[in-house]
Amino acid sequence: MSREMETDYAALFSLRGRRALVTGGTGGLGSAIAQAFLQQGADVAVCGRRPGNDTDLQETARRLGRRLLYVRCDITDERDVSAMMDEIEAQFGGLEILVNSAGMNKLLPAEEYDNDSWDRVMGLNVGALHMVTREAGRRFFLPQKYGRILNLSSVKSLIGTDRDYLAYCTTKGAVNMYTKQLACEWGKYGITVNAVAPTFVRTPINSFQLDDPVFYKKLTDRIPLGRIGQKQDIAAAAVYLCSDAASFVSGQVLCVDGGLTARQ
Repeated sequence: MSREMETDYAALFSLRGRRALVTGGTGGLGSAIAQAFLQQGADVAVCGRRPGNDTDLQETARRLGRRLLYVRCDITDERDVSAMMDEIEAQFGGLEILVNSAGMNKLLPAEEYDNDSWDRVMGLNVGALHMVTREAGRRFFLPQKYGRILNLSSVKSLIGTDRDYLAYCTTKGAVNMYTKQLACEWGKYGITVNAVAPTFVRTPINSFQLDDPVFYKKLTDRIPLGRIGQKQDIAAAAVYLCSDAASFVSGQVLCVDGGLTARQ
């Protein structure tokens, strides 16, 4: 193979020179994805209603000479989202990557799911995701004809569970279809849209469930690889899907689940 035809695969997986926004990036999976992006060379903005001081992210950004921006934003509020885009444009000059990782659940059986709880879960997991994506598209991705959008779905978008997940499963199923449809509509602008669908990964939201030995054994017995997910499993998938290595991958939902959905 001639030198001119060689592909630089390391560069394909690099995010150097890219600017990313990670919603929900102040905790859980979002924080791990932000950490991975910084290590891969990106400048990263993270947002949340109460953005704290993540010393690990700050140390990584300082050590690698990357820019890290914390933005206080309620992504269910249209004015807050617009102000966040203003701040990102002022500080970073633009965006190439959006990761929608903010989400919530409220554990209730179907017969007790009140309208307020339903609307809150739907509003954050679907409505806010669309609002942030729409504004990032209008402001940055469509004009520059380039963008990488990654949505956080769940294996619960594909398989049911015993109880308490009616709204959550519904929203994640909607996220899958949103991902596919937006990939169709925005592909002509050079924008890819994908989703990752993890199984359980320990976060502050679900630790109480995973600390139950009966629940944990029942869960891991169903997973062919015999363990729950780790944050780095999801972050590594995010790096791939937001890099040029995945430039011909769009409209896909990648299950990062240790084989769980293959066994169903």
